[in-house]
Amino acid sequence: MANSFQTEEIPHGFAFTETGALIHYKHTIILTVPPPNAGPWGDTWLSFGCAWADTKLGVSIYTNGTWSGVTPRNVPDGGNRLAEKLPPGTQKVVIGRMKKDAADWADNLPISWLLEYLGT
Repeated sequence: MANSFQTEEIPHGFAFTETGALIHYKHTIILTVPPPNAGPWGDTWLSFGCAWADTKLGVSIYTNGTWSGVTPRNVPDGGNRLAEKLPPGTQKVVIGRMKKDAADWADNLPISWLLEYLGT
């Protein structure tokens, strides 16, 4: 199978507090993915990129019947994209903007995700 990808912008608005508590689910997106390293799919990579200021995201991965919990991803403005390989068995990924601290107000900076599927 050939490599393929999907990309889109993260919705505006904070989904999570600085400690990972949910503010509102309407500011999240859910990516449903074919399980990495199963069938015709090889490795699957999830990347984030932003501009104009550093941004913090909350990400939770559903793998083998369990959610990972919301963990922060710090996405740098002045650096390369933030990329991570999804574990085998991943079915869903929840992504939302996370406050850097209680005073954070920048909930509409441009930030996008990229999902790359590598063929086997």
